[in-house]
Amino acid sequence: MIAALRSLRGRGAALALLALLFALFWIGPAAAYFGLIQSGSDEIDRQSALLQRYRTLAEAPHPGQPNPAEPDLLLPEIPDSQAIARLQETIKSAAAAAQVQIQGLQVLRSEPLPGAVKIAVRVRGSGDVAALGRLLYAVEAARPLLVPDNLQVQAHPAPADAPPAALDFQLDLSGFKTGASS
Repeated sequence: MIAALRSLRGRGAALALLALLFALFWIGPAAAYFGLIQSGSDEIDRQSALLQRYRTLAEAPHPGQPNPAEPDLLLPEIPDSQAIARLQETIKSAAAAAQVQIQGLQVLRSEPLPGAVKIAVRVRGSGDVAALGRLLYAVEAARPLLVPDNLQVQAHPAPADAPPAALDFQLDLSGFKTGASS
């Protein structure tokens, strides 16, 4: 019986020693490892929140800045009358630079499109071939985007000894603005 009691005390001491070693291991390297994992997880969460904040700031439109989805190709969201006036001024300045004489501007009906409104102006004018070429180049290179359509050119017969006569032309120019028709 005494041997059994001693054996039981020896086992108890061994279990106590094993529990002490386990507690020291848990407090030492295991606790440091779990603390390292927790601090890494906290850092990842903090960086994810910061990234989400930066993405939100980058995607938000800023006042006075063009929308990156619509880089200077579209007129801003302004009333149709202002958009047409801006289109006419663009055409007049391009015609003056190309040395084309504008004889008339006719505003055409606006057409609503998905996410945009098409505004158009019919231009009647005259000039030589080079001037018409310069006008077409200026229109196609203009920003916001202008789309030429329905170009009609008419030449007048001239005597053989006279300088070439000016060409008469008619051209529809369309621009697009953001938003809905107003």
